[in-house]
Order: sequence, then structure tokens, then C-alpha cells
Amino acid sequence: METITSTAYSKHVNALRNRKYVVRPIRRKGGWVPPSHDSSFMNDGSKIGIVVPVLTGNVLKDPFVFGPQKEDRFSQRDIDILATELGLVDSKPLNVHTPKGFWRKNTVQLDRNGKYLDLSLTNNLIEFLILKSDSDRIAPNWGERFEKGTYKFALVEKGEELLDKVSNLEDKKNAYVHLSKMDHSIDKMKDFLYVYYLSKKDAKAPPTNGTIDWFKTELGRIIEEDLNTFNTILNDDDFIVKLLIQRSVKAGSLIRNKHLYTVAGGDRPIGNIEEMIEYLDDPKNQDVRIKLMHQLEEK
Repeated sequence: METITSTAYSKHVNALRNRKYVVRPIRRKGGWVPPSHDSSFMNDGSKIGIVVPVLTGNVLKDPFVFGPQKEDRFSQRDIDILATELGLVDSKPLNVHTPKGFWRKNTVQLDRNGKYLDLSLTNNLIEFLILKSDSDRIAPNWGERFEKGTYKFALVEKGEELLDKVSNLEDKKNAYVHLSKMDHSIDKMKDFLYVYYLSKKDAKAPPTNGTIDWFKTELGRIIEEDLNTFNTILNDDDFIVKLLIQRSVKAGSLIRNKHLYTVAGGDRPIGNIEEMIEYLDDPKNQDVRIKLMHQLEEK
């Protein structure tokens, strides 16, 4: 397909057409082989097909939404212009409600080398919109590549990965500075891990008899593998109340059933973790908060 970047497009779509992306594989630690190994991601010759996802009711997800802002989408005029670029008679085939329409006939094939996309090229723009629509397997940027375990590739805008590496170094340095302030105290490290594990559904609470070296190693692992969450906890205004909740669950003062929390002896759940935090922060419920604190002191 030819290259067309027309000023007739809306401002935001025109800006999109001037971007270049690398579809970069996401290599994760763990498993049988190291991330650098040829077979750690995909075997040579294998491919993954990405299509516009089908939603409930057999309706396609809207591929014309390309960002988080309200303006990050194609207007009907933009869609009409794109239809002309594609050589279509009109824009009807681009409508997600059209049976056997344009989007149902297109698949982006990705291998372990990823792909380079110049969005001034019409075919690259179409591939970008298809990839962007799959929010389960395609991370929207390099910084969020580990936010979902299902992400296989990340859309990396030209220059973004370099900036991320610089930011990552600063964040990592900050994390290790904070680790050095707590690594002499098992209690402080255990408190941090209690809150960390609270945000991880598949994680286990820290061992009661863990050595100081075990806790230091575990925190070091989190810094290397989950740096964003580590630093988020450091700056979390709800750290103290989350710690109270986690300790109270361990002590039996709070009952956790799946994702819902109930005060022991209560007749109904207060809610999920966010609702539990709001409940304990409410001045009307300070008697409950103080009671939980006293029960922990008595343990």
C-alpha cells in the first residue's frame, strides 16, 4: 500500500501517522531457559496471529481507538479518508458491525523478531490498529510490558525504550537505597512483603521463621522483577492501613474470603481491599480500627 499522510486527517490521527513503532517481544525471567536463550520466547519459525478481538454478542472491539485520551480515536471523517486510502468504495467495510467486514479478514503475524511499523504507510497503520486492539497480548508501551502476564509483545514508540532504560536505572537505584534502610530489620522487611503480597493474588505471605538473608534476597528479587510495584508501595499513602489489614487477616481478626473482607464476628463482608481501606479510614469506624490494632498487640 502507498504512503499517505494527509493533513485532511484530524490533528490526533495526523500525529499518529507520523509515528514509528517497534513491536518488541517480551522476554520474561523464569521457566526452564534464560530470557536470552533462543527458545525462551518462541521457537524459530513459529508465529502468533493477532486479530481484532471479538466481544460479547459477536461484535468486534473498536480498532479505531488508539490511545487512552478521548481524542485518541478516528472520527467518521478520518475513517472515510482511510477507506479511500485502502481503495474501498466507502467506509462500510470498516464498520465493526459489518458481517465479514474488513477487520475480520485481517491478521497480523508476529514471530520472535517482532515487527517494525512506520505508520505513514497505510498497511503498517492497519497492522498497528489491529495490534493495539488486542489489549490481552499486546502491551501498549514498553513501560507496561509486565503489567499483565498475558502480554507477549509491546508496542514501543521510537525512542521510548531508551527513555525507559534511563528511568528504570533511576527507579532501581532509588529502590536499593530504600532496601538498604530496611535490610537490617526483619520486621521492616516482613512488613513490606505483607503489603506486597496483598497486591499479588498468587503470592504467599512471608515465612514467620525466615532469615534476614532470605528477606533481603526476596526483596532484591522483587526489585529486579517487579520494580514498579516495589516503588509504588514505597510511595503508597495506604501502606499502614494495608499492613493492618494483612496482619489482622493472619491473626484472624479479619476474615478474607476470596477478595472480600469481613470483621470477625460480622454478619456480612465490608468489601474488597479498596473498600476495606476506605472503611478503616472513615472517622466513623475508628473504633473498629483501634480494636484491630489492640488485638494485634495482644497476640
